[in-house]
Amino acid sequence: MDARPRPQPLTRPRESAAIRRTFEHSVYFRDVAARDLDRLAQLARSRRLHNAERVEHAGGYDTHLWIILSGAVRISTSAAKGGEHVYAVLGPGNYFGLATVIGKGVGIIDARAFGATELAWIDGAALMRLLDDRPPLWRHFAALLSERLMIALTLLRDNTTCALPERLVRRLLVLLPAIEAASGDPVLPMTQADLARMLGTSRSRANAELRRLESEGLVRSGYRGITLVDVPRLRTLAGRDLKCF
Repeated sequence: MDARPRPQPLTRPRESAAIRRTFEHSVYFRDVAARDLDRLAQLARSRRLHNAERVEHAGGYDTHLWIILSGAVRISTSAAKGGEHVYAVLGPGNYFGLATVIGKGVGIIDARAFGATELAWIDGAALMRLLDDRPPLWRHFAALLSERLMIALTLLRDNTTCALPERLVRRLLVLLPAIEAASGDPVLPMTQADLARMLGTSRSRANAELRRLESEGLVRSGYRGITLVDVPRLRTLAGRDLKCF
């Protein structure tokens, strides 16, 4: 009797195609040449996480580039005196881990799923080999790093120079989805408590500002999401020089 294992169904092409579609529709990757999108998708693997599950074992996620396929990821670090600082809650089409892959640094962020989430990940060493093989890609990924640095500097300035109403509107717009919804208003997957942590203010003050924006028909807040009802008017309130994660 033949004891050799039977061949398993090939699911990799379907997985790769789903990952490529996310790249293609992401504002961060859709300008990459088609052949390079193909190679990125071929290098990527996917992983599903439950709510609040950590993206990787401690320190492990710094070796990969992660792209969110569905759901969301909450990015935070531990703060002084046992507190927590929340940087962002990122939705589909967004990415994280690029700086530590290219800089070969040690990851200090805590990345956890916000609700049921599916991620694609690319091994850092494999990504670096692809960049060396395709030098034009370096320019694209360098631009992604540059944009993130500009966002960080802008948010740092906002937290020290802008009043809370303006700061809150600007933070909401910074977190706009990386994949535009086919229909309906964009929804930011986050709690109001996390928004307050991002702004360095109390939950009651953040909630008061959200209620004011809601009364003006600009947003609609829920338990685990904030809907941006009138993005053009929010952009007017936010002013210039604003980029999105």
